[in-house]
Amino acid sequence: MQDSQEMAALSGGSNPGEPGGMGVGGSRGASVRLESHSFDATGANFNSEELTLSSDSAHTSVSSSRASSQRDDGDDEPLRSIEREIGTQTSLNANAVPVGGLASGSVSPFGSPRADGNGKGLPSHFEDLGLSGAEERERALIEERVRDSRSGSQTSSSGGDSEEFYVNNPTPQIIPPPVETGAVGEKHVIVMVGLPARGKTHMARRLARYLAFFHGARTKVFNVGEYRRKNLSNKQCNSDFFDHNVEKNKQLRASFAKMAMDDMIQFLFEDRAQQQIIKVESMENMSLNAMGAGMGGASNGDNGGNGAMGGPHGQSLRSRSDFYQQKGVDSGKVAFFDATNTTKARRKWICSQLEGLPLKIIFIESICTDEATIEKNIWDAKVTLPDYEHLKKKRDKAYADFKQRIANYEKVYQKVDEDNLSWVKLINNGQKVVINRIHGFLPMKMVQFLTNIHAFPHSFYLSRHGQSEYNKFLKIGGDSGLTELGEQYALDLAKFAEEQICTCEETGKPRTARLWTSSLVRTVQTARHIPHPMIKDPSTGRKEWIQMDHRIYRNLDELYAGVCDGMTYEEIEQMYPDDFKRRNEDKFNYRYPRGESYLDILSRLDPLVMEMESYREPLLIVGHQAVLRLIYGYFTGKRREDCPRLSIPLNTVIKLTPRTYDCEEERIGLSNIISQDDGQREPPSH
Repeated sequence: MQDSQEMAALSGGSNPGEPGGMGVGGSRGASVRLESHSFDATGANFNSEELTLSSDSAHTSVSSSRASSQRDDGDDEPLRSIEREIGTQTSLNANAVPVGGLASGSVSPFGSPRADGNGKGLPSHFEDLGLSGAEERERALIEERVRDSRSGSQTSSSGGDSEEFYVNNPTPQIIPPPVETGAVGEKHVIVMVGLPARGKTHMARRLARYLAFFHGARTKVFNVGEYRRKNLSNKQCNSDFFDHNVEKNKQLRASFAKMAMDDMIQFLFEDRAQQQIIKVESMENMSLNAMGAGMGGASNGDNGGNGAMGGPHGQSLRSRSDFYQQKGVDSGKVAFFDATNTTKARRKWICSQLEGLPLKIIFIESICTDEATIEKNIWDAKVTLPDYEHLKKKRDKAYADFKQRIANYEKVYQKVDEDNLSWVKLINNGQKVVINRIHGFLPMKMVQFLTNIHAFPHSFYLSRHGQSEYNKFLKIGGDSGLTELGEQYALDLAKFAEEQICTCEETGKPRTARLWTSSLVRTVQTARHIPHPMIKDPSTGRKEWIQMDHRIYRNLDELYAGVCDGMTYEEIEQMYPDDFKRRNEDKFNYRYPRGESYLDILSRLDPLVMEMESYREPLLIVGHQAVLRLIYGYFTGKRREDCPRLSIPLNTVIKLTPRTYDCEEERIGLSNIISQDDGQREPPSH
């Protein structure tokens, strides 16, 4: 029967010295007047209700009045208005955080803080504002009453002034899913090309990992060699099997390629029909929800509907999978066809198998003319393949057999030069790159990534900063300095860096190394004792190198907690229980109000990870828990949704050495700090 529209205007308090003012030297106080109007469908008659909360050092009172009014035909439809008059303090503690909008004139994005009747348990912020527990409770009750009266409304702040407007929005837009890829819904097939021992599998697996972690694409590598190993014994896979003059073996190799091709197509389109059903059902559900909201048919009885289409102001949060189902979103799929594919006939066959399917095909050819690199690849990766399990104690024979396998492929090898195909040539680990018919966001990101990676093993050392003042007091975020324990760790880390990171394990001689930190004080202080001598680059003997040259990146700064910066988890849970609960349910996607989420950090880590992939020297990163969790998760193959729960303790250095199929990990505890029972080894953080 009734419809409602609302608008609220917040104005600053009285001038200093006037009753209710909060000026310097004056008494602290606040006055809140809430006026609401309701009207029928025609807007002709409406009632008004005025609630006034007045608080100063002496008393708190609540009054209400009702009146009826007649609307003139020429007037605009009256809006429900909520007017608050709040005293403002001209000078507040610089470290105090405004809560509930009392100091800044804006409503808390979380709703009202909770407090008992005696004011116990209230954070120091309320004491700074001069509010008792009873006064805060009265204010909270009125704000709760206001919230209950505005179903389906949204809040829009005017910025620097003290005004907020509540817009009538019974059918709000659903919160969109995170943007995870630049080619939403598109499918790509990456076909690897090249002779054996050229790093094709390494490229495919590293690229698949990168696209999945940073761009949300579903990726999978289909290695034809794995299909061969499943169907033939190791002894059948010697170099003779790869002789292209033996027709029987040629047909067998083609059959294994067909198996991989069929599985790849199945992977790309397995959920296509299911998604079409989801799209139809979700559109029907959206229509029903919209109708229900307009007819007052919301599941909980609210006028605007607080069911499937809810949110922070009448919109209930939904899981990420629900978003994709309702919106029919496909994050994109990338499949890798990993084989030699050295002939034009094989590449033509691949295109014929995929002809007519809605996808893009890109060929990536790896060419290596450096014999030393090829030799190293054979000894490091090929003689240990399952193909040579029976020659585990005869590595020389395995090496000779693999060299013959390469020779068999060289006889029929035809480099990619088809002008009608999309391809990328990587020559000698990206020293030279040639591309043809490469367009679009995701393909160009692939090219950018491939130009940075290489197959040479290199290590990364991850360390959190030493214990900070905020760690000591269980606060999150901030930009505090180190405690005494933190300073001790900084000294221990400098010694470790000089003896372990900057010294070659095999020769005991100095080696070039790098150092990164964030721009925050605690990481800069942790790294300040690490020496930076000028040395000669051992690889050339001529080039001068600044050892551990300190680079500061804001990209490595800790996750920003927004309005919760500098608070403890206990304070957040007490003051903002709903947000505290949502964060625990989905730490990866949860974004602090006016702050960041783990998903946001990925965007600023993307360019740094590409830089890391290109390095051949060891790199020490002194960073923060949330950022290091994502870097660690990327290189160790963790699901990015699981990264916020990974353990990155204080006073510990984590050494990572990525390889083609796995990542070696070593954790080194420095000094005896980690054994001290101070509760600070892994203090509250993001």
